Amino acid sequence: MALVVFNQKGGVGKSTIACNLAAISAAQGRRTLLIDLDPQGNSTRYLLGAQADGDQPTVASFFDQTLSFTFHPLPASAFVIPSPFDGLALMAASERLDELLPKLESRHKIYKLREALQQLGEAYEHIYIDTPPALNFYTRSALMGASGCLIPFDCDDFSRQALYQAVEKLPCGRSWYGYHVSHGDDDQTPDTEDE
Repeated sequence: MALVVFNQKGGVGKSTIACNLAAISAAQGRRTLLIDLDPQGNSTRYLLGAQADGDQPTVASFFDQTLSFTFHPLPASAFVIPSPFDGLALMAASERLDELLPKLESRHKIYKLREALQQLGEAYEHIYIDTPPALNFYTRSALMGASGCLIPFDCDDFSRQALYQAVEKLPCGRSWYGYHVSHGDDDQTPDTEDE
């Protein structure tokens, strides 16, 4: 199972939710992978702390390889590193993701992550993908390759509109695992009368 945690709106808890779902999965004894596609790298920092700025392979290294012509490309697993937590591995983010974005979009590499997820699915029972707060190449490639999507949102009008827009943009045929209200109180509930 590969699950994308996605919303175009920032600050709704995507990274926190992705990390916690991955940690729970690993604690339950499932081989789990977290892929951090957000150049901010919050999930990477949550899991690695000060080691996040080390010289380890990253998801940017994986995408960089897809831009190069090589006879023997490294498998996706070569870009996965262990986390300090048992059963939980990470494909770490990098600020280089911003630099690679226009190159990846112009070369039509949208299916490379899906191919990687198929390879990695043999080694990991659960894969969680933290996405940036934008519907860019990284988010679209994650949505196209994953089996489902979870959309966290705040309980306010702006977030509700962002939720509707996000649901409209999900690729056809993808499972929608639901939504998660990240911040709210009992007086604020989504208006469902217009659905």
